Amino acid sequence: MKNFFIKNKIAIAIIAIVAVSFFLRTYHLADWLHFQLDQSRDAFLIKDVTEKGISELPLLGPRAGGSFLRLGPAYYYLMYLLAEIAKSVHPVVFVLPEIIASIAFVPIFYLLSRRLFNKNWSLALTFLAVNSTFLVTYDRFSWNPNLLPLFSLITIYSWLKYFDAKKKGNKKHSFLWVTVTALSVGIFIQLHFVAFVAIPIILALSALIFWLRSRILDKELARKYTKNVLREIALFIVIFVAIQTPVLLNEYISGWANTKQLFLTVSEKGKKDTSHNPSEKLIQNLWVYPKGYFIAITGNQGVDFPVWLIRPNLDIKCDDNCRKSFTNTIMALMFFAASGIVFLVTILKKTKKPAPMGIAEWEFLVLLALWVMVPWWSFFSLSFALRPRFFLFSIIPFWIIVGILFKEIAKNSLGKKIAFLAAIILFISNIANIAVRFNRLADATETDRENYPQDQILFQDESYPVVLAQQQQIADWIRGKNQDQPKDFIFLWAPSFYYRPILYLMDNTEVKGKTRYFTNYPMWLSGNYFAVTRATDPADFFRKEKPELFTVADKKEFGTLTVYQLELTEKGINEAKNREEKFKEGERLGNPEKVRARCLKNPKATCRYTWRDVFSKITE
Repeated sequence: MKNFFIKNKIAIAIIAIVAVSFFLRTYHLADWLHFQLDQSRDAFLIKDVTEKGISELPLLGPRAGGSFLRLGPAYYYLMYLLAEIAKSVHPVVFVLPEIIASIAFVPIFYLLSRRLFNKNWSLALTFLAVNSTFLVTYDRFSWNPNLLPLFSLITIYSWLKYFDAKKKGNKKHSFLWVTVTALSVGIFIQLHFVAFVAIPIILALSALIFWLRSRILDKELARKYTKNVLREIALFIVIFVAIQTPVLLNEYISGWANTKQLFLTVSEKGKKDTSHNPSEKLIQNLWVYPKGYFIAITGNQGVDFPVWLIRPNLDIKCDDNCRKSFTNTIMALMFFAASGIVFLVTILKKTKKPAPMGIAEWEFLVLLALWVMVPWWSFFSLSFALRPRFFLFSIIPFWIIVGILFKEIAKNSLGKKIAFLAAIILFISNIANIAVRFNRLADATETDRENYPQDQILFQDESYPVVLAQQQQIADWIRGKNQDQPKDFIFLWAPSFYYRPILYLMDNTEVKGKTRYFTNYPMWLSGNYFAVTRATDPADFFRKEKPELFTVADKKEFGTLTVYQLELTEKGINEAKNREEKFKEGERLGNPEKVRARCLKNPKATCRYTWRDVFSKITE
């Protein structure tokens, strides 16, 4: 038995890390799930496909950050596949892509780390990365950017293996790894706008840099790089285009509406922030990545850099939170600077004419540098609005750079002790911050603490936690009230981030098809009206004319949220009667088949097309 463990210690260690990863990502997942606006939007779409058939799968995926530009549908197809396998559309089922990705992450990250580190270093770095607050947080809910770390791993690893095969002159392996890279990239660019923009630039730049260096240092290697390259490029393009088939079909049906949105979005992104000039954005950009690097690696959110304004006069603004975070901010700068300097020095060391292994290391380091720098400078115009999801793209290089820093520190006996202590501190920091997040989520169903610190890892427009358990309890309470007094419709008001999730949870029950959202006025006389607000801020709903239209018949608190059963006042009854015709017209215009017919007749960016539309177009 002892020999078995010694012989298989790496595999056993990887399995143990997978077990830890799985536990952190599934612990109380069904109760504490982040299921809000984007998640319920996607859930409604996939649920509709499971009910109507696979031909209802969309040709495009989610919208890219506040625009009408849509990404590819890869994430939706993955959600649908797992919903069909599970035979369920429960919100937890839609997190299965993230859970599976977190399992696959462990062995691939280990293999990638082995390109620079020995077995023990690679296992330690993999363990630290898996336990990071940042990755755990994003692996615990369904969202298309959440798969960026896994596809970063696959793309980086397969791209490097392709160049390994080219060096060895192994034609078969070259074609194999260019195939894997094309498959990965084809899906990767459909996950988030940052990948859509950055990946083509990174792959093209890295290939050019590798070839130019080989031309200078090793003519024979340059010859190997160019051998069969046209056929490999052709293979890459064929596979890549095949994966984009739904996207291309959408353009065929819509008259290239999404492509037009792409150019419009790229143009508007640069002009979106008009309150800051380019110099201010550039300075702010220099703070964005040190802050993101520190938070993503340590889980410590107590970092807040001052804002530098240049016009009309130089002004450095540091508010109360900025001043309170001064110590952590200095630590973040030092950590980032140390990591960056060591990383650059390591690249320079490998720039001299190396042995074959040295070339592989140099290529890896250059690719990592591009993986960080390209998105950094590409999005400098958004420096004042960059959110943590952008760092999902660069989180793999971040962790490898941390490993390089620790390796350089551990050059002697004292350095090894310092590196070990730093790794322990890093682990404790992340686990402690995971525990804080878990405690806050657990309390969400019990009480409203009133004041919550800003969540810099998972940005939310609301400043308080809302979890699936609360939403389910509210949905059940509303259904119970409707059973006591059945009416034609159930109308719900709630802030944008959780009205749709509650409607989704009710849509899976006997009230399916009867639930509607309302804004300010009652729209139907025979309706049960409810409102959901933060427990400590009921005025969120009861403002403007609403107190004149509704009275509270009953209410119940569910932690940070309170649900109100409403009754119409005399004025409310009159308003409902007056608005019933408008409500009927809205129902008629919103009929899915009518919407589909309008979109096929007059294509526009707001329309969503499905495979059924493709078949309809072909058979016209």
